[in-house]
Amino acid sequence: MDRQRASQQRVSGPRGNAGRALRIAFIAPPLVALVILLVSVRTPLGPSATIAVAPSFNGPQAAAYARQLAERTPDRSPGSVTAQQAADQLAGSLAEASGESVHRAVFQAPGPEGEDVRMENLWVIEQGSSNEAVVLLANRDDVAPGPGLNDNASGTAALVELARDLSGVERARDLVLASTDGGTVGQAGNEHLLASLRASGVRPVAVVSLDAIADPVATLPILFAGTGGVRTPEVLLKGLEESLQSQPAAGSASPQSAVLQVLDLIAPVASSGAQVPFLDDGIAAIQLGDGSGGVGTEAIDDTRLGAVGSAVGTLLVRLDAEPRPAPPSGAYIAVSGRVIPGRAIALLAIALLVGPLFAVGRRLLRGSPSRAGWSAALTVAVVGAVPGVATVLIARAANAAGGIDTPPGSGWPRAGLFAVALVVLAAILVFALAGYLLVRRRRTPMPLIAAPAIGLMAAVLLLAGSPASVLIAVPALWVWTLLRRPLETLPRVIWALGPVAVVGLLIFLLRGADLATLVGAAGTGALPAALVVGGAVLIGAGAVGMFAVDEAA
Repeated sequence: MDRQRASQQRVSGPRGNAGRALRIAFIAPPLVALVILLVSVRTPLGPSATIAVAPSFNGPQAAAYARQLAERTPDRSPGSVTAQQAADQLAGSLAEASGESVHRAVFQAPGPEGEDVRMENLWVIEQGSSNEAVVLLANRDDVAPGPGLNDNASGTAALVELARDLSGVERARDLVLASTDGGTVGQAGNEHLLASLRASGVRPVAVVSLDAIADPVATLPILFAGTGGVRTPEVLLKGLEESLQSQPAAGSASPQSAVLQVLDLIAPVASSGAQVPFLDDGIAAIQLGDGSGGVGTEAIDDTRLGAVGSAVGTLLVRLDAEPRPAPPSGAYIAVSGRVIPGRAIALLAIALLVGPLFAVGRRLLRGSPSRAGWSAALTVAVVGAVPGVATVLIARAANAAGGIDTPPGSGWPRAGLFAVALVVLAAILVFALAGYLLVRRRRTPMPLIAAPAIGLMAAVLLLAGSPASVLIAVPALWVWTLLRRPLETLPRVIWALGPVAVVGLLIFLLRGADLATLVGAAGTGALPAALVVGGAVLIGAGAVGMFAVDEAA
């Protein structure tokens, strides 16, 4: 009996230790990463609250000007005849309001139909004591046939009223007030404005854009993202939020939800808004409103326009008194006046992989799956990756051929019907090939451990796309390494493909995306190729788990 008890202790001891090590691997790293994330949450400081001159924005006057502009020139779409009339009217209004000469720059850029059309930027410079500049801008154009009253006659009217309100003020920096063209068809006008200012010796250090800011009820979006995870300096975001909060009639304004911001880290898409070209060039920039006011005679709220204008005027004065804002920073999540660094979220995502990595390594050391079984599993996984590779190749070819564009007023690139049909056809052919191979390869048992092992390879690809995108693979890897695979067919399918399908569907629903936008984003590079291929490999890993037969590996 003593020998039997000692033998049992020798057997159960290592197993108990292994079980504890497995629990530690799954719990400890994420817990440490979560603590680091919580510690990294901070409340940023806005610009100094000391204001030398308190702006007195005339809301009814600005609203009257917006209605007049929409009535006289309802169609201000880029390249239209009435767009030129609107530019002439704005030039006179800015000169009268500011008392400064108006700079005008004509340029060519793709219009609503994709062909180059005539566009024109207007701006005035209210001189400061240095060549650094704070820039306020609003796009003047709208979507034909108009009239774009809220979008963006409201922002244009606020620009004119602030030119009048802030004229003659002694300032440390130049104040540039610009009416740009082409805001409904991309950012060509803002890119051209930046080049024009630099050529004239003006050095923008902070940019504020206004776009559809007088909706009576809607929450005003705050856009602060650039390309590739670039974000506006926290001081500028906090300064705008504080200035708006000081004007209760300005209503609610906030960045997009924290969930969507996290999705931006997981599956980044091309950012929209006038702030993008400035952030990409290393200049602090932010936009209030997103140009979603529509093309009809939508109502505007005089009181709200006045409150928003006063808040923006306050921000401009505060920015003038501040030291130069820091350059745009890395990705972060802004929620309830606080920010969470994107690095902390990426660290948490990677920490969630430690447990599955430990479990896979331990099981591989304990078992020796056959070489033929591994070959069969890798074949299935590679076939699973083909739709992702095909999507990227077809999308890139479609983009090179001009088959992908971004509809006016949208930040989503969309592929044409032909490119989408090719992607669907490629997927159908791959599924047929996968079925054929599975019928042949099932004679060689695929090891069940291959599913999470290949899933970890998919996670590495996702990591190359963006660190936070590893979160796509985490639910599947945890299910595959913690839960035993069911024996019945339907539960087994749910176990193998459910965690992948649910996460993908959730991203699609929250993003409001469809297949055309997926192909478009893959073709333009807005959606990294590694992320598309990594997602496809993850599906292939699920297929391996569904058809694997040797539970003992």
